[in-house]
Amino acid sequence: MECRRVYKGSLTVEAALILPLFMTGLLTLVSSLYICLLSQKIQASLHLAAQSMAISASEGRIPDTGDARDMVADSLSDSDLKFIEDGINGLDMSGSAVDGSEYLSLVVSCSFVPFSDALGIIRVPFSRKCLTHIWTGYGRGYFAGGEYVYITKDGEVYHTDRNCSHLRLSVETTSPDEVGSLRNSSGSRYRPCEHCHAHLSDKTLFVTPDGDRYHNTITCSGLKRTVYAVRKSEVPDRRPCSRCGR
Repeated sequence: MECRRVYKGSLTVEAALILPLFMTGLLTLVSSLYICLLSQKIQASLHLAAQSMAISASEGRIPDTGDARDMVADSLSDSDLKFIEDGINGLDMSGSAVDGSEYLSLVVSCSFVPFSDALGIIRVPFSRKCLTHIWTGYGRGYFAGGEYVYITKDGEVYHTDRNCSHLRLSVETTSPDEVGSLRNSSGSRYRPCEHCHAHLSDKTLFVTPDGDRYHNTITCSGLKRTVYAVRKSEVPDRRPCSRCGR
């Protein structure tokens, strides 16, 4: 009877020793997973903040690091901020460069507080950087004020609507036997593309209603359209689009 009591007592002591270690290990694992998720969340919000500030800077509104911190904090919940030392005040953006130069650099640093930090001494340092170019429209530099329009490199018209159907490239398939009799929207014949070196011996060809070339692959660079945003005064020789420029 006495031995049985000693045996039960030993189990109690072992449980008392193992349970705290088990709970600490479990909290450490949960904390690690939460840190990974929260770091990804902060990084994503940092990229969104950089994009927004890049557009603002192109319009002459130079933001500051306080604006950047608020944008990052807005994407975080109250429980997220509790996991960061000093909450929103713990988001350090002092390493950012938002002086209105060509590039905008956002840097956020903070310290995470794990769930398993019962003594309040464990801190996990975190830092992320996002470098972005000041928004420059669709490839021709940015400008403050003034009426701007949309053009393509080899086009003859300008568009007032970025979503004009004439700017959306429509690719159609055809055969070598049919392409010779086809005409584009201007009434011109299709010629072989100089980029993909299409031939009439190819099984399938690709054309666009507004283009004058036929292609042997849908991924040909000649089937990609780059749209530029420019001041209307920069294209005095172009006429308005018959669809969106009326």
